[in-house]
Amino acid sequence: MRFDEAVFERIAMSRFGYQMAVHVAPHIDKRLIPWTGGRFGTMGFGKIGLVTSIGAKSGQERTNPLTLIRDGVGLLAIGSNYGRDKHPAWSANLKANPECTVEYNGPPRRYRAELLSGPEREAAWKTAVDFYAGYEAYREQAAPREIRVFRLRPVE
Repeated sequence: MRFDEAVFERIAMSRFGYQMAVHVAPHIDKRLIPWTGGRFGTMGFGKIGLVTSIGAKSGQERTNPLTLIRDGVGLLAIGSNYGRDKHPAWSANLKANPECTVEYNGPPRRYRAELLSGPEREAAWKTAVDFYAGYEAYREQAAPREIRVFRLRPVE
């Protein structure tokens, strides 16, 4: 891990980083990501994307800034909800309506979300923890809730 990545991860895992991630960064990312053509968010280049899905209950479009991790097959989206007891609302939306639009490292594209389980989920979880060690702390805090792991695949 590069020095700057290590410093950023340390800040992100702090109380200050948590507060910023929960209360400030989403509002900034919803404006910053479209302004930079999907390339830059509060976590830097190529880490955050805007995922637009249809609400599971409302049927309305919902856009959420999410950390996205390339895994060679697609993009991983981790429903950690910062270690809270409940799943994030966006994960219920993707379960109910897996078709979505993702603005990440370029213009918006269509994707289809797949909730992972079994060995596929375990491999994706390892990739996520390698990307950000804080996911392991979130897993411990969220227990017994199993954090949802989605793979987003481009739709041609």
